[in-house]
Amino acid sequence: MKTKIILQEDIPNLGTAGDLKEVAPGYARNYLFPHRMAVPASSRSRALWDAKKEQVQAERASKLLAAQERAKSIQDSTITLARRAGQDGKLYGSVTPSDVAEAFATKSQILDRRWIELREAIRTTGEFVGAVRIHPQVRATFKILVQAAG
Repeated sequence: MKTKIILQEDIPNLGTAGDLKEVAPGYARNYLFPHRMAVPASSRSRALWDAKKEQVQAERASKLLAAQERAKSIQDSTITLARRAGQDGKLYGSVTPSDVAEAFATKSQILDRRWIELREAIRTTGEFVGAVRIHPQVRATFKILVQAAG
């Protein structure tokens, strides 16, 4: 038997705020309700959500615009990393999303390492492409130039 809920915020792989969903009772009772991510579906809770809907939509639009502006500042930028490497260009170690986040921090752009996406582990010198997820609908790409140190 499923429990009907109204989502109070966007939840990946479940739905967006305001959606009426059916979920397992334990998931609702033990996770969604205590974290205030959802409320039990009723006519009263639906009326409260409808009254709040315009405010939430305006807030979403402003967050999206802010994310798009931030993406413009990151888009097509190039960061240069110097790492120890052998004769054939293989690195001693690899370049991680944390290293990329630190390089952006030196450029006064704070990015969370969990937002940074690298296609593959960077273990050689050369030029690579990375991306950052700023918002669920906004991604910005950038270039990573890895050079041998020394």
